[in-house]
Amino acid sequence: MIELKPYVIQYLWYIEVATLSAALLVALSSVDDVFVDLYYWFMRLRGSIGVNIADLPAAADINEIPEQPFAVMVPAWKEHDVIFSMLATNSRLVIYDAAHYFVGAYQNDSLTQAEVRKAQALYRNIHLVIVPRDGPTSKADCLNEIIAAIFQHEVDAGFRYAGIVMHDSEDMIHPHELKAFNVLVQKFDFIQLPVFSFARPLSSLVTGTYLDEFAEVHTKDLQVRQSLSGVIPCAGVSACFSREAMARLVAFNDGEAFRISTMTEDYDVAFRVSELGLKSAFVSYPTFYTIDVDLTTERPAVFRKKNFPVSTREYFPSGFEAAYRQRARWQLGIVFQGIKELGWKGSLATKYFLARDRKGVITGPTVMTGYFVSANLLAIVTYFAWYFPQEELQFALLSSQLAADLFLVNLCFLLWRFLHRAIFTWKIYDWRQAMMSAPRLVVRHFINFLAAMRA
Repeated sequence: MIELKPYVIQYLWYIEVATLSAALLVALSSVDDVFVDLYYWFMRLRGSIGVNIADLPAAADINEIPEQPFAVMVPAWKEHDVIFSMLATNSRLVIYDAAHYFVGAYQNDSLTQAEVRKAQALYRNIHLVIVPRDGPTSKADCLNEIIAAIFQHEVDAGFRYAGIVMHDSEDMIHPHELKAFNVLVQKFDFIQLPVFSFARPLSSLVTGTYLDEFAEVHTKDLQVRQSLSGVIPCAGVSACFSREAMARLVAFNDGEAFRISTMTEDYDVAFRVSELGLKSAFVSYPTFYTIDVDLTTERPAVFRKKNFPVSTREYFPSGFEAAYRQRARWQLGIVFQGIKELGWKGSLATKYFLARDRKGVITGPTVMTGYFVSANLLAIVTYFAWYFPQEELQFALLSSQLAADLFLVNLCFLLWRFLHRAIFTWKIYDWRQAMMSAPRLVVRHFINFLAAMRA
């Protein structure tokens, strides 16, 4: 029998306690995820997905509906390398004559201003809004200046916009998006359409985490959220506010539709839309084609025949540091500022989804703890098997049947998670991307851990 040093016994004890604690927290978080998964499949079986648009015309018929004017907001800070391409491409491809693009550029960003003016020379529906402050300030601050310019343009032009749409400077807008909003804004005050990543090479592991996550969230999670709580988070792009909703938001917040104090103004505004009693919807409006990137040339605007919702395609960060810094900003706004500004208001279902939104700051470090203790246990078992092959290593806690059952349950949860991530990635992309979703989930764990620590 091996005589272990007291400090070795103590270290083993700490590792066992950390292992069981992490396993228990992972199991609890997994129960939450499985509930959302099962509810989604229940909705599918019941045929209740998409019932909020069951009475609306099909995509093939919306071209016949008279166009109402729409304003598209595009905040820009040092976007001179992409803004002209975004404006020119979307002005050419978007099937909507009554669209106006309002681009917010800062007074100290002459390069972006020059690119917007170059686009203005080609397209009369593009308007440059100069933010009268040196940038960067915040996206909310820029958006508020754009909204003020939109309202002033209504006065000057003598008409009112039916809706105000949010987009970023690298977005590829679906050609039928404004046609869909033209129909939906008559029924809802705030509409969020799906957002997906452009297809990326299989080797792009970091960008691939966004590809998997948005495929699942914007196909499954938001459908469940809409059914249970009715509060739909704004993604910041492919989001439309009715003219009445935007006017009420401005009046509600002393002249500012978006609160400049928050890092996630799009997430924050969705809850204030709910507080005002306005009607929100996440809409997967079906159409017969989608837009993607040709991976051989890296050129966007490749049309693919496929039954697919009207949605925006985006480029997401490809670098590890850029990814965790972006997610840290999301966690800072959603978790820490969200608790301070929004608290735990709303129905029980709304509070449940608030908890889901905020649990990442706990699950990120928890999963990383799981990796750490797993590596320790593997090293300990390997060491004893190599140097003391005749001895049996006894664990005080992990040898119990309860611990074995907990690990088996977590293994089942892990396989369930891999399966669902693959299903929804395959649904939006293809089987090869679906196969890569499992290793990319590990990459996502490391990104989320560093994001939580930075937040």
